[in-house]
Formats: sequence, C-alpha cells, structure tokens
Amino acid sequence: MKKKIVAIIPAKNNSLRVTRKNTRKFDKISLVEIAIKTAIKSKLINEVVVTSESKEILNFRRKYPIKFIERPKKLSSNTIMPDASIIHCYKKLKKTYDYIVMLQPTSPLRTTNDIDHAIKQIILEKSDSLLSVFESHSFLWKKIKKNSIPINYHYLKRPRSQNMTQFQENGAIYITKPKIYFSNKNRLGGKISLFLMKFWNSFDINSLEDFQHVEKIYKNNSQ
Repeated sequence: MKKKIVAIIPAKNNSLRVTRKNTRKFDKISLVEIAIKTAIKSKLINEVVVTSESKEILNFRRKYPIKFIERPKKLSSNTIMPDASIIHCYKKLKKTYDYIVMLQPTSPLRTTNDIDHAIKQIILEKSDSLLSVFESHSFLWKKIKKNSIPINYHYLKRPRSQNMTQFQENGAIYITKPKIYFSNKNRLGGKISLFLMKFWNSFDINSLEDFQHVEKIYKNNSQ
C-alpha cells in the first residue's frame, strides 16, 4: 500500500460568479484554508502543495508548513482548466510521485477520511485515475434548440426512480498517475475508478447562492 502521494490544491484568485471565491471567509475560514487543513490531516499524503497566481493565497505560506508554487497568469484565466496548472506545478516540484491528488477548494464538505479512502481505493484497484461521485436517481433532460428531450430514460416507459441509479461527478477528489496528466493533458485516463461519497459531502460551490447554502450545512455539521 505504501505509495508516494502529493496533494495539489489549485487555487486561483479569479472567479466568474463569486469575487475572490477561494479566499472568501467560509464560517471564519477561507475555502483554500479548509482544503489545506483537510489535506494536511491525511495519513497517506506525503506532501501538500498550493498552486496560485494570487499574492494573497501565496502569503498563506507564512501560516501553513506546506509548499506554495506561483503559477503563471496565463494558466489562471477562466477559460483554462485546472489540469494545466497541475502539470505546471508538478514539474516545478522536480520530484517523482506515484499519484497526484487534486483537491479543488470549492468542495469544503469533503473530509480527510474521504481523501484517504479514495487513495486506498485507487491503489487496491490498481487504477490510473479516480474521480469522486455521488449516487443519483434523477430523471435527466436537456434542451436541443426549441425541443426538450430526456437523456437517461424514455418518458413513455418511465422506470421507478430506485432503478435509475447513476453516478454524478462532484469535483471533490481526483487522483491521477502523473503519466496520465502528461499523456492526456487531463486528470482522467487509463483505468478509471469511481469513489462514492455521500451526497451531503458532495456540494461544489460555483455561485454566491451555493456559497450561502453550503455554509449553513457546514456550520450545522461543525456543531
């Protein structure tokens, strides 16, 4: 089971919907600090790294005994996926790891146990990459021009909801072998595992409404 694991937290300053989202106070502590503390508590992660273009976030190096790597602004725009910043950060480390754990700050209800169990799963299943999900029984639709059509069932043959089991990506945990990042330029590839998380730990903050809603859940859990 012994593997070398690095956790990389991509924490850019810009956000389209919520200003300075990653440093915004979330029940007295910022989202990026929640991610840092959660990663530090892991028993299986060997090193925790934050990659950011933000001076405010990089200044957290005075507070936390982990590595901070400045990322180029060209890798921090809203049109760039975080995968590119993970590759840049990993190169800067100049070390070799068996797995990269990407922890986005926008999943504050993710726990250290979630992370450690996900690491154990990808090792035991001998997978190349892993993503966290939650179980869904939803009837999904999409719009095509002026028409609306179901995605995962036929409305004339409506199944029981308990038979509509699928898994929804929640953005909380991604674990990837470095070679997958370099070959695919993506966090997923090769043999892929799904790590099942509870619905209440799966919230991903993308808007101010999300922020307010998830903060209430977080406070209740803390109490």
